[in-house]
Amino acid sequence: MGALLTHLLPGGRDGVSAFAQRGPVPLEPQVDPFDSGMWPDHRRDMLGDPQDWRHDPALIVLTAPDAEDASHVPVLIDATSLTGQVERIVISIDYSPLPKVLIYHPGRAAPLLGFGVKYEIGSPLRASVAMADGSWRMGASFVDAAGGGCTAPAAAHARPDWQDDLGEMRARLWPAFGRLRLMLRHPMDTGLAVGISAHYLTEVTLSDASGQIARLEVFEPVEEDPALTFLLPPELARGPIQISARDNLGYVFTGEVSA
Repeated sequence: MGALLTHLLPGGRDGVSAFAQRGPVPLEPQVDPFDSGMWPDHRRDMLGDPQDWRHDPALIVLTAPDAEDASHVPVLIDATSLTGQVERIVISIDYSPLPKVLIYHPGRAAPLLGFGVKYEIGSPLRASVAMADGSWRMGASFVDAAGGGCTAPAAAHARPDWQDDLGEMRARLWPAFGRLRLMLRHPMDTGLAVGISAHYLTEVTLSDASGQIARLEVFEPVEEDPALTFLLPPELARGPIQISARDNLGYVFTGEVSA
């Protein structure tokens, strides 16, 4: 499978070890291990119905098997062991009222991303990786959930002053590991809670003096107050790195982090 970089994250060594012991087996092209009725539609609508796709055991989709909190389900996607250049990673949840989660364009960063999602019902979470040669590599993990993550109002609405810290960022770099951790205050309202309009981040961009490093397209199912983990090569990991985010109402948030 190759060397995994998930051991660089807290608890990652144990998690990867456990995953490797029970890990996926290679599958034939165009075979869905979950036999999901929604996957053909999502594959067509989100990926353009590619003909060259297969599940690849080198692509790690690490989740908890059960969602203890449907509004916060942690996910780690590690595509660093795939052979070839990764162009983008599309994250989707099969049986969600809002199936498209995010699209990651790693650019000059490593194709590894940690984030959290909201879950409405038990369903496979999929990572579909577009390779530079035009092929797609897939990974997936089933998360069992009691539901309610997408239709519940954001916790921020319990405070009358929640808008005061809208867009506040906290970030830290670990140069020795190339890890960048970013947290951003935002309600990430899906629009499915009664009386609350959709209000969610749509884009997060990392840049330096040479230009864009990596970019995220963000959609409603990403958790409230998103916490994102990126992996950077050594030459970028000391910073400074400029962070820019935008939401669907046109608000723009910016910040900078250095080691």
